[in-house]
Amino acid sequence: MFAKLVDKLSSNPRIKQVLAAILALILVIFASRLMIIGSGFDITPSLKATLFMAILLVMFNSSRKLFWFVAFPFVLLHALYAPVGLTFGAPSYQYIASIFATDLLESKEFFSQLPLTNFLYPIGILFCIWQFRSLTRKFNIHFYKNRTFLAATTLFLLWSAGPLKFLTETYTASVKVKDELARLNGLAIESKWGKSTLVDSKYDDYVLIIGESARKDYHNAYGYPVENTPFMSSANGVLIDGFTSGGTNTIASLKLMLTKPNTQTWEGNYSLNFIDLIKSAGVKTIWISNQGYLGQFDTPISAIANKSDEKIFLKSGDSLNSNTSDFALLPKFNQVSEQPATGKRFIVLHLYGSHPITCDRLDDYEKIYNDYQIDPKYYNVNCYMSSMKKTDEVLKRVYDELLKNNEKSHRTFSMIYFADHGLAQHETETSVDIHNSAGKSKRHYDIPLFKISSDDTERHVYRVFKSGLNFTDGIAKWMGIQNPQLNPEADLFSDQPDKDDYGLKAEIDKISAPDDPAVVIPVKKPMPKAE
Repeated sequence: MFAKLVDKLSSNPRIKQVLAAILALILVIFASRLMIIGSGFDITPSLKATLFMAILLVMFNSSRKLFWFVAFPFVLLHALYAPVGLTFGAPSYQYIASIFATDLLESKEFFSQLPLTNFLYPIGILFCIWQFRSLTRKFNIHFYKNRTFLAATTLFLLWSAGPLKFLTETYTASVKVKDELARLNGLAIESKWGKSTLVDSKYDDYVLIIGESARKDYHNAYGYPVENTPFMSSANGVLIDGFTSGGTNTIASLKLMLTKPNTQTWEGNYSLNFIDLIKSAGVKTIWISNQGYLGQFDTPISAIANKSDEKIFLKSGDSLNSNTSDFALLPKFNQVSEQPATGKRFIVLHLYGSHPITCDRLDDYEKIYNDYQIDPKYYNVNCYMSSMKKTDEVLKRVYDELLKNNEKSHRTFSMIYFADHGLAQHETETSVDIHNSAGKSKRHYDIPLFKISSDDTERHVYRVFKSGLNFTDGIAKWMGIQNPQLNPEADLFSDQPDKDDYGLKAEIDKISAPDDPAVVIPVKKPMPKAE
């Protein structure tokens, strides 16, 4: 295409070559800029970074083998990742881990979150590189033989940083995930808790409900001006306003929250997971999950769940699964709850909650607003806040079942609800996209935490900072478990902030993205009734 344009512009071979060289450089620089933006590392790459990437491609273009076996795969990898990088950012441990732990249904939902305009980037990258290659081949342009070009390039390289950050970060994250999965699947995770004791353990049944992707500020219980949490907003118990997740996706967060983590390296310690801790105190453990389970390859979360005495997974995760409603967990929970028991029990309910895409979570639940009441821009917001209401109803039904069982068998209980992480959002003139994008919202870490027990007679709301890295210690405190390796001062439901968050607040403060508070839908007037 561009080669024909150059032929038309001049009949002089020397002028043709100069024009082709200029055009080739413009194309490779433009492709380099698209590649850097698409990698997710920098949405506004500097001229220096762009030129460095372009120089690398020019050098690889000097050899046929280098181009096809090095440069082209390098370009193709960037092109394929660009639609994802534009929305979700650079490759990281969290996203690589999510790929390993995602079933086909979630993959479909993941890609459906990507704007169609994102897919123009791979087209642009490949087109520019193709035209660059064509121009340099047809007009015999050999930049590497030009002394002026080589001198300028050498000088420039001395002042530049490496363009291979995308590959090195992807490789580092992949190796980290691979090593972690190898440890989980190749070795037995032996508990290092030793013997624990129960001291002043008040209740017979302890229930932990793990929500999914539920950001605190979209709950009416935390001030959102739509009544989407009638149970959590009014029930007696303790509501904590200030609890922060350990990460921005399920694996990254829960591997820190459900184990006693290394607070220096921020790595989960599976030998000190909370299921083994509870079992070491003589408490029976049961895990009921609506999250995918991969079968042959455990994820960090399913590896912890597998330590439970009893496990019930509604989805296998190794095939295209149906969009199972969280309501399907309730019959399983009721069966477990109503089983005769003499000792203490710890029951986990792992919800699918508000997992993107949230509208798919509402196949069996009515949205708060009908579509005709709102501008199409707020379609996703309506689904997101409605999914919170559905989760709130799940909490209410679990509580009612525990209450019924308490009246029947006199088993006392205490129940906790929290979410693994929140979500980020991006508002434009035509849409509000709510998605899981690390590093793009401080509110991504703000999550609900609520406790209600069979003997609660009052409601308390405490606005105090609580770190997700102290969660396992806090669970032990809640259940009355003592162990030498626990922090006895960690209390999830006191009115005092955590004394040490191990740098979590500082990590959140590093996020430079603009604030993205919860969006309130401007509701249109109801449609007039026909006379």
